[in-house]
Amino acid sequence: MKLLLKQLALVAFFSGLQANSMEIFTTGAQMHPGTTINNSSILDVVDHKNMQLKLYLDAISYNVQEKIGVLPYVLQKESGVYLEIGTGGDPIAELMKAIPTHYNVQIIASDVDQNVLDCVLTRHPELQQFIDTQKGPRLHLQQLNAIDMSAIANNHLDGINASSVLHEIISYAGGLDGCKKFFQEAHRVLKQDGILIYRDPEFVENAEQIVTMRLKNKPSKLFSHIFLYKFLDARGSSLAQKNRKVFMYDTKDISFKVYKKNETNCSVYSYEQYLKIPSYDIDFSRKYSISLPYGLYRELSRHYLTYLHACNPLVYLKATANISTGTYFINYLAHSTVKVLKNFLSERSHVLSDDQLSLEQKDLIDAAIEKNCEALEFGIPLRFTSKSKKNALRMVLKEHGFDPSRYIIAVDSETSLLDYRIFGILYEQIKGLFDLQNGIEVADNEKHAYWLKREGEEYYCYYSVDSLLSQVLLFSLEQSQLGQSQLGQSQFGQSKNLSENNNEPMVLCPLDKEYNKFLNRWCYSELLKDTLEVSDNMDYPLEVFDGKRIIHFKKMKLSQAITICESIIEAEPINYPQLAQVISDLKK
Repeated sequence: MKLLLKQLALVAFFSGLQANSMEIFTTGAQMHPGTTINNSSILDVVDHKNMQLKLYLDAISYNVQEKIGVLPYVLQKESGVYLEIGTGGDPIAELMKAIPTHYNVQIIASDVDQNVLDCVLTRHPELQQFIDTQKGPRLHLQQLNAIDMSAIANNHLDGINASSVLHEIISYAGGLDGCKKFFQEAHRVLKQDGILIYRDPEFVENAEQIVTMRLKNKPSKLFSHIFLYKFLDARGSSLAQKNRKVFMYDTKDISFKVYKKNETNCSVYSYEQYLKIPSYDIDFSRKYSISLPYGLYRELSRHYLTYLHACNPLVYLKATANISTGTYFINYLAHSTVKVLKNFLSERSHVLSDDQLSLEQKDLIDAAIEKNCEALEFGIPLRFTSKSKKNALRMVLKEHGFDPSRYIIAVDSETSLLDYRIFGILYEQIKGLFDLQNGIEVADNEKHAYWLKREGEEYYCYYSVDSLLSQVLLFSLEQSQLGQSQLGQSQFGQSKNLSENNNEPMVLCPLDKEYNKFLNRWCYSELLKDTLEVSDNMDYPLEVFDGKRIIHFKKMKLSQAITICESIIEAEPINYPQLAQVISDLKK
């Protein structure tokens, strides 16, 4: 029976993540009644998400079943208290719908931003039936800071669902130190045998290794051209001005190998040298490569995928020639591309036939993709009828160390082209100059800069899986020892035999080696492979990929965690050198 339950668990976790149903498997936690308290005094809202919040929530609404990995644990027993950190609303709606009506389960949907919580019932009014109910599944909406869950008592929760939230903590709540605080808080509030579901983009080993990235198409070249300067900018971004921006990479490790227009030779430029070359002077139709840290390459490639969704979604179409018919087969490389394509063709009085494009339709799509890039290459057209506003624009550039004569080109007495890299870096300041008579000539051109403000400074990738497992183990061990010290209990290490130590520390560790998996987003990976190549300093190719790491952590005794970690290391010793060292040190 136990073997069957484990098999069902694996099927539910790794085969049925994207299916419409999930198998049920067991854990052993009991409900802990209690109250939640608003802790808004210490909250710091991620205010960039508030701009067009509905669009942001729509963008994160796919793969809902995968995002509620805690569901099988909720279904296994009829009572319990579970926390969703960083809710978007849609996963919670699916989770509540799946819980039997006779279950006495409490679900806490939390977010640092009250505006997000306000959207939950607006997007899903059917959830109102679970609010303040006296029986059956109950839903509480809780404003909560993930790195300070003092509103929740020790050993209170049966489970925590943390889907795509750790990168937000890294980006806006203290960098890697914020990550440590989150895992320690999760350890504190979980009961023994409580579950923490971790889901976030996969990182790489050797993040500081310098690699070469060769870009193959104009959209990716132009994206890299504007993104790196916004991502690493310490001058104009709101996060930098608030001293909240995380810096993990040195711009001295970055160089560009590009052609300038009308030059026969390719040249290499440092990060600062390249910034001084106006965008319109770069030839993006020829070879273009960047030397950068391996981890920064991973950030750039991951951001490129989210950028395309918002700013150039037709790139997610892969058209393959059908020689016999003279048409093109379509492969959709993103969940939203079917709707995007149909809307695009409908607006041009075209109809899609049998998922094949005519040559005319293919040309229309290619032209639209190219047009989407024009402002990035040649500059964003800004119209200023006011001389004082025009002078104010020049002053903004000067205040941040940019020569206006290099980055602004006058088209006529009222219209100028502003280098899009500068527009992206100084978006908030320049946007503040606009009014009805002064501003962007074509509203659609602003979307690239808006995306840069919303997502362009966010870290998606931070710990390799080896580092993550090692750090979480150490973070939670530290928290456990701190808790024992505060209770006046004996410290770990006074007993030579862990199994005989009643005060043995509790730590966070994967349930076993099978609950630590990488899920390749093969469509995204294929798009990236068509877009770029990456190689090490000896020109050996490195893997191009995209995907999520999903880990089911459990709060367990250290001796049990050591045994599980040893099985993880034994299965893939080359992938876990850091974890092996940590386990070796703990055993000593």
